Amino acid sequence: MPEPIPVLMYHSVAPKLKTWAFNFLSLDPALFEDHVASMSRAGYNSVHLADLHAYVSGRTSLPPKTIVLTFDDGYLDNWVFAFPVLKKYGFKATVFVSTDFIDPRDHTRPTMGDVWDGLADRESLSAGGFLSIPEMKRMMASGLVDIQCHAKTHTWCFTGDEIVDFHRPGDVLPWLAWNARPDRKFLYLEEDQSEVVPFGSPVYVHDKAIVARRWLPDPAVESGLAEYVAAEGGKFFFERSEWRRDLIARAKSLQASQSGGRYETDDERQARLDDEIIGSKLRLESALGKRIDFLCWPGGAHDTAAVSIARRAGYLAWTLGSKAEAGQKNVPGEDAAWIRRVAASPWWCFRGRPTSRVDGKFMKLILDEYKEEAFSGVRLKFHKLGKLLLSFIR
Repeated sequence: MPEPIPVLMYHSVAPKLKTWAFNFLSLDPALFEDHVASMSRAGYNSVHLADLHAYVSGRTSLPPKTIVLTFDDGYLDNWVFAFPVLKKYGFKATVFVSTDFIDPRDHTRPTMGDVWDGLADRESLSAGGFLSIPEMKRMMASGLVDIQCHAKTHTWCFTGDEIVDFHRPGDVLPWLAWNARPDRKFLYLEEDQSEVVPFGSPVYVHDKAIVARRWLPDPAVESGLAEYVAAEGGKFFFERSEWRRDLIARAKSLQASQSGGRYETDDERQARLDDEIIGSKLRLESALGKRIDFLCWPGGAHDTAAVSIARRAGYLAWTLGSKAEAGQKNVPGEDAAWIRRVAASPWWCFRGRPTSRVDGKFMKLILDEYKEEAFSGVRLKFHKLGKLLLSFIR
């Protein structure tokens, strides 16, 4: 029987940023090293996606205990914290980069490797930000890290005229600022962008950009609501008990008196998706001087139109969405254009409740079970049961 190949999906490897809306994506650097060290001790061998594609295509074989490591989004901490660990253990990985978030500055920042070598202080390391092209090139030059595509915007778009919320202090909708000022997206972990979009602006029903048919609202509704909030105290307006009722009523009045928005046309959507999927590929190829063959759908979102564009663009393969993964194990005989991944979460959850840290031992059991090693499923179940019992005792 051909051996299944687990493709682990990581995102951020860094101490948690308390103000970051998505800090649940972060794995503590010590925990990440525990993962890699445990995999190394167990004899696991890491390869790049090109090797996986050749294997699933039936063009080559891979040794036992082969795995693939991937990182989504292109966070700075992949360079600062993850890359030194990969070098320490000789592990390979792929970083999927969304081109709108690339740091355009021509710099390379200190890493944990510099701390280990006595060239930098631990306090000098920064986790908030995104990779620059020089940092990507440095990682690629090691032969351990490959850069591939995560599309362009990795954002959300309005999809209709139904208002579901209003922008206000403390909400967790950073993509509103991303869409308003895409030139500053790479800085959103370094600066407060909460007022890039005026408080009181309507948040319409929305979806991930790759699958959305974009709704272009009437700007007069946003400006009318924003002007009202500004006149009524700005951010302090939201301390009123009836602020939501007031804004809903005013929004209905403005929508009734305006001409309304519109949906993007078929041609506009086609051009936007081409830019998302093809434009991002071309930008990375130009900046890095290499072929880009693999695509990771942001948030797993894709549809038949997006897949058709990916094929036309010349990608060899792309990731599966979480709802379409049942049964696929990355083995010869499957469609090599689809890559199944396993989330490398810092926590194992039971009935939606974080129950146990997924340390190196836990991760090894997950990999063994994926590879269908003898009694691995039983060992993993007993391990989870033990963790669950401990959580009740505590």
